[in-house]
Amino acid sequence: MPVTATPIFPQTPNQGAMNCIVSTAMTNTKAMDGTETVGTALALAFTAGSNGARIDTITTRYTATNGSTATGTSAATVLRFWLNNGAANTTATNNKFLCEIAMPAQAVTALATGALPEYIKTLGISVPAGYRVYVGSTVAAGGVLAFLTDVTGGDY
Repeated sequence: MPVTATPIFPQTPNQGAMNCIVSTAMTNTKAMDGTETVGTALALAFTAGSNGARIDTITTRYTATNGSTATGTSAATVLRFWLNNGAANTTATNNKFLCEIAMPAQAVTALATGALPEYIKTLGISVPAGYRVYVGSTVAAGGVLAFLTDVTGGDY
């Protein structure tokens, strides 16, 4: 992207990865550096475009594992987020801790009469081209429950 004195604004909305769900816990040795293998404990939530991106917010909420009906009480946990430089996330030096969101224990029912809470972290940061955001859980959600994450921003 060429250098300019004109302020830059995102050109294309970037909603991040669709259906970004984590349900199991990362291993103790990997829960602080984001080096867990991508799967049910760590998921890719966002990838910046070819000119970089702006990340505005991260939203998390309770859900069910794919193909299941949400029911039960979740365990309290912390969802941790890492900014990755576009290389292998299994190498600790490629990851930088970004933020975390505390998720309290929550009774979840598919046919609930009240809305489940959403937890929102406002970032407002710009990231280089190809950088990624990964999310991982420190404690398993429990039963068929999981955590759904949306990273909202835009590509330059």
